[in-house]
Amino acid sequence: MSFGDRCDGKQIRTLSNYRRVYPFIMKTRTESAIYADFEFEVEKTLEYMKKVNAGLTEKKIKFFHIFLASLVRTVAMRPQLNRFVMGRRIFQRNKIQISMIVKKKLDEESEYSNIKVTFDPRDTLDTVIKKMNESLNYGRGDEKKHEEKEIDLLIKFPDIILRFIIWVWRGLDYYGILPASIVKDDPMYASVYVSNLGSLGLNSVFHHLFEYGNTSNFIALGKIHKAPVVDENGELSIKDVVRIGYTLDDRISEGIYFVKAIELFKNFMQNPEILENPPSEEDIKDYLGATEGI
Repeated sequence: MSFGDRCDGKQIRTLSNYRRVYPFIMKTRTESAIYADFEFEVEKTLEYMKKVNAGLTEKKIKFFHIFLASLVRTVAMRPQLNRFVMGRRIFQRNKIQISMIVKKKLDEESEYSNIKVTFDPRDTLDTVIKKMNESLNYGRGDEKKHEEKEIDLLIKFPDIILRFIIWVWRGLDYYGILPASIVKDDPMYASVYVSNLGSLGLNSVFHHLFEYGNTSNFIALGKIHKAPVVDENGELSIKDVVRIGYTLDDRISEGIYFVKAIELFKNFMQNPEILENPPSEEDIKDYLGATEGI
């Protein structure tokens, strides 16, 4: 690890002067946030799920699995999405990590738990499902999680002491010297934070970015619903669609890069059979180059 790097990322030293000065002009994620709302049809996705799951007593592939696998593949092929800003510097994150909240039990009184799942750029749909299921089992277990233990400890201090601890905590994070033991399991240090609102029968929303941690992307997945769609021939029909609310830190890349990433993501969602095989080395060469030496 070179001087100026962090335990969770490498400082990017090849940025243009314009991009390097961005964090000095827009100092926080809140004022740097961009909001994108997009909707696309998923009939081919549902047909694929029906075909693969045919004859099974329990669904093997769920819509959320395809969503996650598409997201992992998109970040692997568009690695600028995996950047973050801290201490007025822009870093390339050294892993693909996705955080989310899960309910420990499927009832109103049940508590929530945060999980953070680490993926490999070569992961397929099957490996994403396996890692997700393992993390869900962990998240729904009775054992207290790392961040839960941290909160239980912090809340015992008087307010004035707690404010001082958080001030020191953020200072260490700002200068890139926050211990790896803290960053490792904290869900706010991730490539993307996702919220599966569709599982609750809700449409997507725009969620704020957190100043705490260094997550640059927040995605809210809405429910599958019927909506009018105009096809390439200009004909109107009713299709199954899903809406996604995407909030991102504008400082990590540029608009055209985000647009192409969204189009790539939609292609994976609508053609999930692509995700059955790992990406080619050519497809992820930018990711491998960006994380080289980490």
